[in-house]
Amino acid sequence: MLAGALHHARDMDASEFDRLLARVRNPRLIPGIYNYCNGRCPRCPFTDRCLTYLDQEDTAAGDGDHHVSFAQKVTQSVQRTLDMLAEVGQREGIDLTSLHADDPDEKKIEQALGRHYDDPIVAQSRAYTHLVWPIVKALAPVVIARGDPLVIDAVETIEWFSTFISSKIFRAVAGQAEMSRDRDDDGQPDHDGSAKIALLGIAESRAAWRILMESGKATADGVPAQAVRMLDALDTSVRAHFPNAMAFIRPGFDDGTL
Repeated sequence: MLAGALHHARDMDASEFDRLLARVRNPRLIPGIYNYCNGRCPRCPFTDRCLTYLDQEDTAAGDGDHHVSFAQKVTQSVQRTLDMLAEVGQREGIDLTSLHADDPDEKKIEQALGRHYDDPIVAQSRAYTHLVWPIVKALAPVVIARGDPLVIDAVETIEWFSTFISSKIFRAVAGQAEMSRDRDDDGQPDHDGSAKIALLGIAESRAAWRILMESGKATADGVPAQAVRMLDALDTSVRAHFPNAMAFIRPGFDDGTL
């Protein structure tokens, strides 16, 4: 898995790598802020203090595309990390591509991921994604044609969080299972941070669905109400499994940073 990805990672330009290292040392950056945000950068007041955002802007400028989905952002971030690993390996004389796909530890990781995939909460969040994704994709051109900014924003919010929520719940569940290594720099369990932003995404999604449920806003034959019920149930499940989630202090967002 990792060996194959590293094998296909492009060679990072040495000067590009050095620029990134210099940026990492910028004291204005908020360490780890990107781990616990909702990924909606245009709405964030901390973009100029976020390493991931600044790095993504460089990548987007090179590709000529500033409009990417959450999934594309994740893919770009992973690729960027692999590029950096490859560059570090080259500088240190370490052949990272020599890792074998049949490595016992790698197999254990893949098996663990499979177990987490079938976790009841993960399955519950995935069911919501499967319900919502095709509906909002079909609904988006309709509401855009109607031109109601409030409804357009609601649909965009629902679409964004439809995959975001399930990915963060998966991370929370997997992190909780690996609790001995699941700590951020401040000693807080990372899984609580992941669970918190999933809960915040659930809250935003419910509010957006309720906008669509207002008279004359949507005709989805009861789907908005069904989606809200699923989100209510998911919210209850996440809070029960991660009772300390909302107490997690997210860097930048919850610690009084200006």
